[in-house]
Amino acid sequence: MTRALAIALCLSTLTIAAVGCETDNAAAATPASPNQATPHQASTAPDDHTMCVQGLTKARACTDTYIPALVDARASIDHPAGIADAVKQDRDGVIKQAMGEWANDSTDASIEATCNQMPPFVGADRDAAQGCLAQSDCNAYVSCVMPIVTKRL
Repeated sequence: MTRALAIALCLSTLTIAAVGCETDNAAAATPASPNQATPHQASTAPDDHTMCVQGLTKARACTDTYIPALVDARASIDHPAGIADAVKQDRDGVIKQAMGEWANDSTDASIEATCNQMPPFVGADRDAAQGCLAQSDCNAYVSCVMPIVTKRL
């Protein structure tokens, strides 16, 4: 089971890049409550890198909601291979391990590195990601963004 849990912890870096996101320094520097994402209002359409940074920053503000949903999304498509079984055997353990990895992967430097490698958004995914970023509630944000994340895994 340790191998499966280790595989499961490839979660954050690979999955989070799928979100599409933007942030400004004020949003990154202002801590949000665990169930409230930092709202964002953009006057122009952000580029993909900017959208990625904002989305990962919002995911960080919503960690307690985001990581369990991410674990479940990865388990639903068994990516990486073996995570579905690991989650069936010990979902709480997989989430705990993912939270530990996320503590590193959600730093400003890690978010920047992830977003530098993110594939571009195409068409409806771009529009959907921008709509998700407009959600101020963590539950609404995570529910909105998980289909995009899952599709991009």
